[in-house]
Amino acid sequence: MNKYKQIDLNDAVAGMTLWGAVLDGRGGVLLPDATVLTDGMITSLRRRGIDMAYVINDDISEADLQAERERVQQRLAILFRKCSTSPACGVLLQRIAEYKLGEMK
Repeated sequence: MNKYKQIDLNDAVAGMTLWGAVLDGRGGVLLPDATVLTDGMITSLRRRGIDMAYVINDDISEADLQAERERVQQRLAILFRKCSTSPACGVLLQRIAEYKLGEMK
């Protein structure tokens, strides 16, 4: 469960908010993160050959996201229960938690 979803640009509508920047083929930023799309922007992106974008998923409530965060933390605690004394395991756990929970920002 993520706070974002990938959509086909044909399904984009004005008012959607980008989750992540839209880049061209050379890595240049066409639209920055958190941009609220307009009809003109969507048309411009299509002309530039962009056919997919990541937008904020408004279908997920904050309560659902919080429940998913707690589920992920509980699952990681179970998976890493036997390596509490290893510094390497602690670092790995921290990085995995940052990665998994960062997807739900």
